[in-house]
Amino acid sequence: MLVREYHHIVDLTAKTCDCRRWQLTGIPCCHAVSCLRHERIAPESVLPSCYSLEAYNNAYAHSIWPCKDKSQWEKVDAPQVLPPVYEKRVGRPPKARKKQAHEVPGKNGPRLTRHGVTIHCKHCSEACHNSVGCSLKRRGFTAEDAKALVARMQATLEREAQEQAMRAAADQVPSEQVTENEIPDPLNISSII
Repeated sequence: MLVREYHHIVDLTAKTCDCRRWQLTGIPCCHAVSCLRHERIAPESVLPSCYSLEAYNNAYAHSIWPCKDKSQWEKVDAPQVLPPVYEKRVGRPPKARKKQAHEVPGKNGPRLTRHGVTIHCKHCSEACHNSVGCSLKRRGFTAEDAKALVARMQATLEREAQEQAMRAAADQVPSEQVTENEIPDPLNISSII
């Protein structure tokens, strides 16, 4: 069984898995369930009998009567259980909770950052920059002209990629041998202008 970069060896006859969850709990782990389904074996059929409904009914068949009062509890000679001892830490106690890395304090309380979000330019609608850093805006293109130019450039790149893929398929060249230098850089707009 291969999960990402880890290999797990599952033995269905011995009911073992390398992750040891099946041996410890008796319930098949996700790796074992995957192998059982591959072999068309119902995962419920390999469960131990202690997890069955009959075993549950046998264990709780008789009535369990609760005690009415603390005075009826059974007296046991054991040490008294006490709460853990509180130790005051050195230094000033914190005023607020420790914030996560993705939380930024805002004026109306904490707010989430835009971490992981790809920004788009309002001027040319291209990704990974905003209108302040837009090279087309610096060159004097209007917003409509810039958006049209970017759309033409993307269409050209897609067409060239399809042609290159068709040529590679016709020549039966593995895709690993196609270099990135043959594909034009989408951020290098000066080569198209």
